[in-house]
Order: sequence, then C-alpha cells, then structure tokens
Amino acid sequence: MPPDPKNLLDALTGELDRTYREVAQRFPNNPAVRFETVDGKEELILTPLDRLDEPPSLLQLRAEVSARLPRIDLPELLLEIAIKTNLADAFTHLTERKARVADLNTSLCAVLMAEACNTGPEPFIRYDIPALRRDRLSWVKQNYLRDDTLTEANARLVAAQNKLALAHAWGGGEVASADGMRLVVPGTRTTNRTEAHTDYDRHRRL
Repeated sequence: MPPDPKNLLDALTGELDRTYREVAQRFPNNPAVRFETVDGKEELILTPLDRLDEPPSLLQLRAEVSARLPRIDLPELLLEIAIKTNLADAFTHLTERKARVADLNTSLCAVLMAEACNTGPEPFIRYDIPALRRDRLSWVKQNYLRDDTLTEANARLVAAQNKLALAHAWGGGEVASADGMRLVVPGTRTTNRTEAHTDYDRHRRL
C-alpha cells in the first residue's frame, strides 16, 4: 500500500462508481434481476443460477478424499502434531529452563486449545486425569506460555510444514489469508528453523 492513501482511495472510489452505473444500466435488460413488492416493501429479487449436475468423477473424488480424512476431535489432531514435531520442546519453564513434568504434551495442548478457541480452560478440565486438572493447566499457562516460547513453537510448525510436498504445491508462502484478508508478504521459503523464526517474526509484525 502507498504511504499516501489518497490516490488509491480515489481510484477505488472511481471503480466502484463505474461498476455501480454499469450494473444499473443493465438492470432493464437483465431477466435475472427484478423488483417485487414483499410485505409492502419493494425488494430486489435475484434469480438463482441453474444447478449444475455433479459429474461422476467429482463424486468419486469426494468419496476418496473423505475416506482419507477421518473425523476426529481437534484436540486429538493437535496432540498428534505436537508429538510428530516435538512441539513441547519449544516450551520451557519460566525459571527452570529444563523443568519437565509428566504428560506435558497433554497439558500444553489443552492450554493452547483453550487460548486459541477463547473458551478458557473449562471445556478441557478433567479431574480424573492429572494432566488436565485445573491447577495443572493454570500452572502450565503461567510458566510455559510466553512470547518467546510461542515464537519458537510456531517456527517449529512452519519448518515442519515446509517439508510437506503439499505445502509447496500451494506456493512459496508469500501470500497468506486470514479472516478473509489477503496478505502479500516478503520473504523466502523456509528451509530451516532459523529462517522459520525470521519468517514468522516478520509475519507477526505485519
């Protein structure tokens, strides 16, 4: 984006105005658009597009893809990824850098899920499982979740994803989409954990 937004805003304003006028001019000759009175109010009615039949090849592809994507709970997926990437190693204790407790993976994943979903710990508390007790989750959040550990964890995930052929098939990582916004970012493909740190920090600042 340019530092001075005036020219860009003027261009967008002109484009919107031209498009509006072109659409309005086509209304009288467009059989798919009409105005009707509904409950005493004039409403714009758009005729839906005709439905296209799905070809057999698409139905077969959908069935094969579904068979390869079993339905699982999101926490189970997070636990599996944490184990495969050694994600817990990125989280160190606040004061005792090498401190480790039993089933730390389970506690960390529960805390991360609670934070990511903005639900708080309540949905993940299980008093019959020591790693999911309220006091354990609170202790893990206070001592293991920090900016530096989250940055390290994200870098590990980026580095692991970069090893997947499917990730490369979607591009070089210069374009990101979040909440419907398309973001183009500078950078190179992540080939090691150090570069993953650099790329993630750059994206985080943006």
